[in-house]
Amino acid sequence: MTREDEAGEHTPLLPQNKMVDYDAALGYIGSFGTYQKMKFVILLLCCIPVGIHMLAMPFLGAQVAHHCAVPELAQAGMALNDPCGLNYSLPWVMNKDTNVQSPSECKRYKINRYELSNLSCPFERNSEENRTVLDCDEGWWYDRQVYNSSVYMEFNLVCEDEPLNNLAQSLFMVGVLIGSILFGQLSDIIGRKKTMYLAVLLQLIFGVATAFAPNYILFVVLRLLVGFTAMGVFLPAFVIATEMVGVDRRTLTGTLIQSSFSMGGVVLTGVAYLIRDWSKLQLAISLINVVLVLTWWFGIESPRWQLSKGRNEEVVRMIQSAAKVNGVTVPDEVFRAREKPATENDKRQYNVIDIIRTPNMAKKSAIIFLNWFVVTVVWFGLALNTAQLGGDNYINFLISNLVDFPAQLFSIFTVSYFGRRPSQTFFMMFGGVACIVTPYLAPPYLPQSLHPLSVTLPMVGKFGNTAAFSVIYVWTAELYPTVVRNVGVGASSMWSRVGGIVSPFVMLSKQVWGPLPYLIFGGLSILAGLAALLLPETRGVRLPDTLEEGENFGKRKPSHEAGDTSKSLPATMQGTAAGSTDDAGREKGDSEPVLSDTKYAIQAPGDY
Repeated sequence: MTREDEAGEHTPLLPQNKMVDYDAALGYIGSFGTYQKMKFVILLLCCIPVGIHMLAMPFLGAQVAHHCAVPELAQAGMALNDPCGLNYSLPWVMNKDTNVQSPSECKRYKINRYELSNLSCPFERNSEENRTVLDCDEGWWYDRQVYNSSVYMEFNLVCEDEPLNNLAQSLFMVGVLIGSILFGQLSDIIGRKKTMYLAVLLQLIFGVATAFAPNYILFVVLRLLVGFTAMGVFLPAFVIATEMVGVDRRTLTGTLIQSSFSMGGVVLTGVAYLIRDWSKLQLAISLINVVLVLTWWFGIESPRWQLSKGRNEEVVRMIQSAAKVNGVTVPDEVFRAREKPATENDKRQYNVIDIIRTPNMAKKSAIIFLNWFVVTVVWFGLALNTAQLGGDNYINFLISNLVDFPAQLFSIFTVSYFGRRPSQTFFMMFGGVACIVTPYLAPPYLPQSLHPLSVTLPMVGKFGNTAAFSVIYVWTAELYPTVVRNVGVGASSMWSRVGGIVSPFVMLSKQVWGPLPYLIFGGLSILAGLAALLLPETRGVRLPDTLEEGENFGKRKPSHEAGDTSKSLPATMQGTAAGSTDDAGREKGDSEPVLSDTKYAIQAPGDY
């Protein structure tokens, strides 16, 4: 931005060696004023399709009842699903979970139309040892009462190929993992806004292409590419949302941006209910991005990123626009603040080795990583398998997403009044017990009349799981010292991505024993909840800044050793300490985590 002097020449508004004090400007325009709220709505809208694509597989790959196709039924003038004809044409097998016999889904008898034409109904199954059993050589018949088509039906992902149905979701999460790394780096180079809208455009292209995939291999590859763009949209949006507001509103905007995944699930429920064909559904959820691309002209770049790149005049224009919309005046002094000198901690580069180099930091990191991994495994396991609960899958899926909103709000209340440690442990164990009990509230353990209980308990489990996810993010940011907070939260988020990749395969354990997936979810949740008791409480304490404070944070030491804490650290790390600390490395103060503005700290909430 320039100004015109008396001679008609243009000179920079900001003198050399000066920069905008954005935090001071927020004191005038407001931490989260009307201008920021308008821009936040755009960011939130851009993130909703991310949740839609991430949760779409229950409808795109809907699994339905099926059995071998028996074309001889039509040749004999019978309906394709004629009960008597199927009873004669299909072998019956015992379900090992329910101990009830049902027609085989993958085998048929060798028959001809003359046998069926002379069949006496009702047919009583007697000795069938001498009949020839075939694989489904004529394809499969699918129950299309609820879904007109799905990837499961179109590409015949049944019998020995049934595990492939879970591959699409796992590779989607692999794409999320890759995208979070690459787009995180790209956003630091070209800016948050450009990165986000590039990903929105790529998501549109890959999403539309997925709708026309001619085979399952190409479908999986394109789904991976859609997953790759997911974090390219979400991460920059989250960064902008937290960097354009004041510190006191970062938790609010961060939580609201996270809720975009559940909002996407709610929107997906309505769209999927109206469109029962997988290809048309995929096309519909992808074309939403056409409208979002057009919001480029109304979007905002992160002011803190612009300041880090020396684009002070662009920040001045943004502040002046915000002041105009918010109806306030910003004094000129805000635009002429002295540049903050770099400190030693600003100059040093930290990496993931620093958070596991010393014993106490390594122990805390292991417990944090475990909680991130487990909470993501369980969240996706419950969110993507509502069809397994019986009843109306659309209602189950809708409730599964709606339960996230009160869970996130309740978690904010509990961490404020009861602390992080008891909240995390309670939510993980509460959700874990609900998961363990769930399979025993359905037939054959309970009568069909009590079926609503088998739907309620998984929703209770997801409530606890979602609340735990909100807690562990805040708690992680507080447990790591300032100098490695970005690295710590970023490394934790990587473990959550691994959890997202593993989760679909946990559901395959139901082929061994029906209740096993829920027992795994429950057992892991209880284990992680108990492990969380070993982490220090951070409510109402000053957070650690240096590596030495981080190592001593929560460590109990004999009083005669409290005065010399540097012995536990390698010599290369001792120089980062600001001074000696007490046995906990903390004192009373503000417990609100202030995240630095690098890519690691802002990646974590994207793991839903």
